[in-house]
Amino acid sequence: MNQKEFEAILLEQDHQLLKKAPLTEHDSLLLAIRSLMPTTGVLQNMFCNGFMMESVELLKHALYLYENGYFDCAFYSLRSSVEVMNSMLLLSDNEEQLEKWKTKARFPMDGKVKEILSNSNAAYSEIKEKIPEFFSHYDELLRAANKFIHKQGFDSFYGYYRWGKNEAETKRTELFVDLLKHAIGMVLIMDIALDPLSLALSDPDVDSHIPFDVMTEPIPVHIFEEFLSSEIISKIKETDHYQEIKQSFLEMEELSEPTYMVVRCQHFNCSALNEISAQEHLLSIYERLMLRLLQEGIPATNFYTDESVLGYSTSINPINHISHFSSNQFDPFIRDEDTINSSWNGMYISVFACLDTHLIVQHNYKLDGSAVQTINEQIRIFNQQFQPLVDIFKNQN
Repeated sequence: MNQKEFEAILLEQDHQLLKKAPLTEHDSLLLAIRSLMPTTGVLQNMFCNGFMMESVELLKHALYLYENGYFDCAFYSLRSSVEVMNSMLLLSDNEEQLEKWKTKARFPMDGKVKEILSNSNAAYSEIKEKIPEFFSHYDELLRAANKFIHKQGFDSFYGYYRWGKNEAETKRTELFVDLLKHAIGMVLIMDIALDPLSLALSDPDVDSHIPFDVMTEPIPVHIFEEFLSSEIISKIKETDHYQEIKQSFLEMEELSEPTYMVVRCQHFNCSALNEISAQEHLLSIYERLMLRLLQEGIPATNFYTDESVLGYSTSINPINHISHFSSNQFDPFIRDEDTINSSWNGMYISVFACLDTHLIVQHNYKLDGSAVQTINEQIRIFNQQFQPLVDIFKNQN
């Protein structure tokens, strides 16, 4: 036996107690985890996005760890995914604790964190009061999982499962799947507690009244319906925490579908310009300019400004699909004082100075002199109308 063969035997022995445990719900569980994109756009809580991203990764790792036989590590990863969210919620309104956390000073354990949240975080305590059975069942599952994490009982040992599939292994898998589903639910609930807009965005009755694009991501409520209970979301919607933000939006004007597509999806339907124009007051100033140009018949497939990378699309399809965008993609053209009908990705762009930025118009074919003159005239009117507002804003800052 040579050295290579001997090392192969040793490697096999190192892994002999790892028993694969494929989950029958693997595809649906992984799809649910991948659909989680908890993100808040609240400026002072932007640091929380790192916590939420970490929590989702821990859920993924837990699933893969369990199926590859590392069941104790998998349970620990699940527990950590929720503990990260609990800590995040505590830190979101406690700057003193945030500084301790950053410097790795003494920080409360999860049990203490939950106690503090119950006493000091109105959203957390209210949601917990509305769905106590969910929180209590999660705690029951966690207590059972802790036996595997802390190696209590022979069934928490790797060697216990070496020969054949047994009843204990089946029960362990059922526990893991149940805890995973509840951990996913807990991550979403903590997201709602942090930023109720995440739930408002998934509520069709409210979403159409939100007149601005947001960084906050909507909650995938179908996960509760598929794995847990739709009553959980129904009860959370009854809380003052959610009702306050819901009512504030319902008092606002409802966006028509074409206007919604502009404001929320950065897309102009050229066959519905009149309908968009009826709600022009809901558009940003640059969206209003884009609308005017389309109404004048400018065949733009896309609009960009200095600050936008993806820009706005229109229902005039570009002849080439662009797969790569960058923050400096228009820099060479902006530096050129005479950028009209410049070739770009097999199409054309034309750049126009506009207030304190540039409007970049993407078009399939060269613009004629009449179209360029129309754009310049509309920008002149636009600048005359909005420059005073820009000056006031600059002076205030």
